[in-house]
Amino acid sequence: MRYNIYMINDLRKIPKLKVLGLYKNSFLEWKDNFNNYTKIALVVAMPVAIINAFQTNGYLGDYGLTTAIAWTFTFVSLIYFAIHSKNLKDSKLATIYTSASSRFLQYLGTNLILAIFALPFFLSLFGLFLSLPIFNLPPVVFLPLSILSFLLSSYLLARFGMTQIVVVADQYNVIESFKKSTELTRKNRWRIFFATFLLILIFLIALTGIQFVLGLKSEIAQNQIISSIVYIIEASFLAPIFFIFQAEMYKELNGKK
Repeated sequence: MRYNIYMINDLRKIPKLKVLGLYKNSFLEWKDNFNNYTKIALVVAMPVAIINAFQTNGYLGDYGLTTAIAWTFTFVSLIYFAIHSKNLKDSKLATIYTSASSRFLQYLGTNLILAIFALPFFLSLFGLFLSLPIFNLPPVVFLPLSILSFLLSSYLLARFGMTQIVVVADQYNVIESFKKSTELTRKNRWRIFFATFLLILIFLIALTGIQFVLGLKSEIAQNQIISSIVYIIEASFLAPIFFIFQAEMYKELNGKK
């Protein structure tokens, strides 16, 4: 029998997220299951790195859509394993991917909707930076719109921030997943948004630092082998950590810790 999504938690029982605790639990989960998470990510990271190297040298055409689909399968598998890691610790990769594959279309659907929710901010940001050279207008004209769009998109993304996890973990359809996310995130929406934003910011700083160091010597920056190795390492570390963090948030909000 399907779970009643309107009675997930009494609001008085929904815990307030402890952000530092989430970061700690995510790190411990990643450390305890490092081999499994790395293997799941490497299934796609290594072929994509090779494809990117061949594309750079002009040996292959554009495989952007193919690699995007492959990475989406991997993201679903990472979420699935992060939710069920205790039961799947000794499972084979094929079992994990096969079990997670049934949620691929639903996961893709939620991401498309979330991308629409993020559009207002990116469009206003686009107008803000291009207002002067293209429209010959001062950026301040678009500033109020940018602020409003940022707040709107931030609220929607925080409210539905658990949708990607729910659609995989609870096997709901897309609409039900958005409804359950609404219930799960009450009292914690801005914590969810800023905690996730901070994690992404840390990732961006780390990636920028790596690219800066590699760029100090042009022969290193242009070496395809080194670039491919760096890509594989980055993907194998960052992708699992991000989805582990979301899964840990889901467990705490859903009382499954």
